[in-house]
Amino acid sequence: MHTTWRYDPTTLRLFIATCEEGSFAKAAERENMGASAVSKRIAELEEAVGAPLLYRYNKGVRPTPAGHCLLEHAQRLLTELLKMSADLSQFSRGERGHVRIHANRSSIIQFLPDDLNSFLAAHPQVDVDLEERTSEQVVENVQANLCDLGIGAGLDGAAQLGLTVQDYRLDRLALVVREDHPLATRTRIGFAESLAYRHIALHRDSPLYQTLDKAARAAQASIDYGVHLQSFDAVCRMIQGGLGIAVIPDQAICGSPDGPALVTVPLQDAWASRQFQVVAQPASMLSATAKSFLAFLKANDQRAL
Repeated sequence: MHTTWRYDPTTLRLFIATCEEGSFAKAAERENMGASAVSKRIAELEEAVGAPLLYRYNKGVRPTPAGHCLLEHAQRLLTELLKMSADLSQFSRGERGHVRIHANRSSIIQFLPDDLNSFLAAHPQVDVDLEERTSEQVVENVQANLCDLGIGAGLDGAAQLGLTVQDYRLDRLALVVREDHPLATRTRIGFAESLAYRHIALHRDSPLYQTLDKAARAAQASIDYGVHLQSFDAVCRMIQGGLGIAVIPDQAICGSPDGPALVTVPLQDAWASRQFQVVAQPASMLSATAKSFLAFLKANDQRAL
C-alpha cells in the first residue's frame, strides 16, 4: 500500500514542470533547481507510485499512461492548494474569521450598532457574536477566554490582570425630564438637586443604578424611585407618561413620537462622563480578525474625536 504523504506539493510541481517542458534540464531551470535534484525527486515519486511515470529519451522525456494520470490529478491538486492558500491568507490578514464580543448595555445601545455595521460592511466574511454582559462580567469573560473582546465602562483596572485596555468612547449621563417639568428650562444641573423629584430607574443590578445610588449617598440623600424598569426605552416612555424623571446616557434617549417631548438637561457632576474601554488578551493571543476589529475601533474612535 502506498501512502499519500509522499505526494508532496514540491515534487508534484516539479513533475508537472518536467512534463510541460519535456526535459529535466528545462524543468530545473524553470523551478530554479539542479537537474540532478529534479531527476532524483521524480525517481522517488515513481517509487512511491510503483510504476514508471516518464519515458526517457536522449533528447527529453514524456509521460507514460501512469504519468498522464498523475499529471491530470497533480494539476487539479495544485490548483486547489493555491486556492486553499489564498483562502487561508484571508484569516491571517483578518479579512475573514470570527470575533466574540461581550459588551455592556450602554455600549450596545449607543456605539456598537454603527461601528459593527461599518466594520462588517468592510469585512463581509467576518462573523461577529455579540452578547450583553455587565462591565464586571466583561473582564471576567475575557480572562476566561469566553470572548475575544470585552467592552464596558471604567475598565482601567483590567490592565493589572494582564489584559490590554484600549480607550473606546466617552458617553455622558444626562437628566431627562418631560417638557412641562419644572427642570425642563435648566441648562445644567447637579444630580443632588434632582433628588427633590421622583426618579425612574433601571433594574437594581444595573451598573447605572449602582452609580446613581453611590452619588446619592455621597450627597447624603436618597433617591425616590417610583418605577424600576429593564430598558432605556421603557424609562423614556414612563417619563413621557409623567411618572418621574431619570438619569440615562444622552445617546440612549428615545421615546414615543406621539407623547410629550423629552428635554435633556446635562449633569455637571464629574462622574456623569464615563470612559468606555475595550479589553482583550495580549496581542500574541488574539486572532488576526480580533486584532483587525480592535484596530478598526481605535481608528473609528479617533475619527469620532
